[in-house]
Amino acid sequence: MRANWNSLLLGFCAVSGALWGGGAGARDSAAIRASGHINIGVEPGLPPLGEYDDHNELVGYDVDIGREIARGMGVEPRFVTLSSSGRIPYLMAGKVDIVLGGLTLTPGRAEVIAFSRPLYSEQFAVITPEDRGITSFTDLESGAHRLIEVRGSTAVAYLQQRVPKAPMLLLESYADAIRALAQGRGDAMVDVIEYVGHYLPSQPQVHWRIIRGFAPPVGDDCIGMTRQDVALRADVNRILDAMEHDRRLEQIHRRWFDPAVAERAP
Repeated sequence: MRANWNSLLLGFCAVSGALWGGGAGARDSAAIRASGHINIGVEPGLPPLGEYDDHNELVGYDVDIGREIARGMGVEPRFVTLSSSGRIPYLMAGKVDIVLGGLTLTPGRAEVIAFSRPLYSEQFAVITPEDRGITSFTDLESGAHRLIEVRGSTAVAYLQQRVPKAPMLLLESYADAIRALAQGRGDAMVDVIEYVGHYLPSQPQVHWRIIRGFAPPVGDDCIGMTRQDVALRADVNRILDAMEHDRRLEQIHRRWFDPAVAERAP
């Protein structure tokens, strides 16, 4: 049941979208401008995309992108914090107008929501304590090693396809997943190293092994909107195109990502 959570969630959202016209309470561009603000979903537990700094201020790549989208629309940004599993439900329920949080474009999600042009591309890695004896992705195929993953992440569906025998513990956040891995509740995690890597120093007693190169880029991360918001999608893409042209998109990317780590989407 847990292993199929992501598929069940997308199925529920698809049915809800059909019944409610693509998003209950979703606001279009005109309504957003009339209100003077845009509600932006971000995940505060996913640095460098979103986190709270030492002054308890929300900062990160997604926050900077969200501010630029709001500025381009002439409105105030209002950030709504959520988890990976809450991104699409919040959007469909009208709690946010747009959502970020490392939202990868997948065929299943594209049946439920609309996506902006790509922001950047992701790459999976295996993260494992060295003493677990895992040296390659193929070591996970036998089912002898337990995986710890974040509920609602793209990695879950990928692993269900690639290593169906592997038992999987699903948790709610990356911080919880890395803590559980360090405590020995599992043997490895597969996810985007640009996100997970920020949590590894929180467990300095563990000697971590990072295994890359077993998969092509996972996909493009985009901004999500409800499918009915055609005008909003056009506005968001127009703003992102302008940011690409004047290099603001590149500047924000370099501010939060090591240029050698994350791959910019064309």
